[in-house]
Amino acid sequence: MKTEGKFRDGLIELMNDVSLSEINVVMLCDYVHSNRQTFYYHYRDISDVIESIFLKEKIGIGKKMNDFEAINKVFVNYVNVSYRFISEVVKSYAGDKFSDFVFSFYYRHLINIASKSQKADVNYSMIVRYISTIMAKELNFWVSTKRKEKSADLLKRTDVLWNYLSVRYLSDLKKARI
Repeated sequence: MKTEGKFRDGLIELMNDVSLSEINVVMLCDYVHSNRQTFYYHYRDISDVIESIFLKEKIGIGKKMNDFEAINKVFVNYVNVSYRFISEVVKSYAGDKFSDFVFSFYYRHLINIASKSQKADVNYSMIVRYISTIMAKELNFWVSTKRKEKSADLLKRTDVLWNYLSVRYLSDLKKARI
């Protein structure tokens, strides 16, 4: 919707100059030349706008993401490109919105990979859920520490984690079904 997009884009632009903790509904409405009634027709609060921004993100469109490494690279690149916005969100009252977004991104893509590569008798969703939770925590920590760890090192470390956990827990699941 055009009006909702105006608030989403306006918030991102406003956050280039003003900390998220300083932004309120009145400031956002003034910035996008709209009134509060219009804002409250579409959103409950600023946190709701942030959630909407994450829901509308189209990360990796047109890229082949057939394995964890490709998914991971696409997402870490997104974080690097959108770092100003994401770091403001992570250190704010809306930090959970980023964690939820990371979880859903990894879960959605990893479950697709798992369903294509695994036998139907194995409940791979439990492994994917666990790894998606870990990735949400890892990326949240990485952003909150101002990306002190290099992107390449983060990618290597999380790739090793994925390989270990997916192999280890998959074998544990298979043993449990015997």
